[in-house]
Amino acid sequence: MDICLSRAVTGVGRSAADREALPAAARRVVDDLLARLERAVPGRIDGFYVVGSACMGAFRLGRSDLDFVALVSSELGREGLTRIRAAHLAQWKSSLIRDLALRWHWPLVCNGIYLVGSDLRRSPLQVTPVAGHVAGRFRVAERSGLDVNPVTWQTLARHSISIRGPTPAELQVRLDDAELRAWTHDNLNRYWRRWSERSRRSALTTAGALPRRTAARGVLGAPRLHYTLATGAIATKEAAGHYALEVFEPSWHPLIADALGYWRGARARGPYRRHPARRQRDAAEFVACVIEDANQRWSGSPHGRLLDIVHRWPPS
Repeated sequence: MDICLSRAVTGVGRSAADREALPAAARRVVDDLLARLERAVPGRIDGFYVVGSACMGAFRLGRSDLDFVALVSSELGREGLTRIRAAHLAQWKSSLIRDLALRWHWPLVCNGIYLVGSDLRRSPLQVTPVAGHVAGRFRVAERSGLDVNPVTWQTLARHSISIRGPTPAELQVRLDDAELRAWTHDNLNRYWRRWSERSRRSALTTAGALPRRTAARGVLGAPRLHYTLATGAIATKEAAGHYALEVFEPSWHPLIADALGYWRGARARGPYRRHPARRQRDAAEFVACVIEDANQRWSGSPHGRLLDIVHRWPPS
């Protein structure tokens, strides 16, 4: 088993000053949440790290969420968790009014997990978070629906922006390449296969067509995992889209371009402009294609064999 600690990775870790690397809108929302948390549970948040697209230079206002990992030194108790829940729900409601109702775009809100610092030295598959928030839903001591997985651990160790607490390099995050690839392969065959099957069924009627955002999430999401299986690294949605253009057949390019266009805030053009049901059918088929291609390349090898695809990416 190939296990390393983030302390040993050269160049890992960013200081709190790198908060300035966040886009202004993202910075305001992070600062707002931390202020709410400080009022709710003074002195109890020992570490706060931005992960996801915002820490990898791919934040898109009106498209991206702000993902985080927060560290607490001890159990927060029922009252503390109730106060944190109230802080998140208040911010969520505020974002719905500010962004969705007034500006008509995806609400900018912080989604993430609360952990005890020592959890990061364990396999994420064995960790139950203290709590977590996703889009107005606050969960306590649950794994379901929360990003407690090897991708989060690797993003935290290698890419995250430290807003409060030790640098990521000092956290001693447990990184296991075999576990990352095995989890990725399983996620493709469980979550994304179900996504493809549901999308295919609901696309039988125009009324059941997915919003463009949801279709784009599938078209860019499945190739992210394919990329991780191929390289052992993490890609943003947009990077995964460019990767998919290089790896998959040209017949899929209009669909991938449509998904990338959505993520960049462009209006729908081309064959999907007036045909949302067609977009959904093609998205379902493309995700199924990504899964089958991954299975052909790496089936029976959770470690992920580095095939010719690795040597062809990024393109010269």
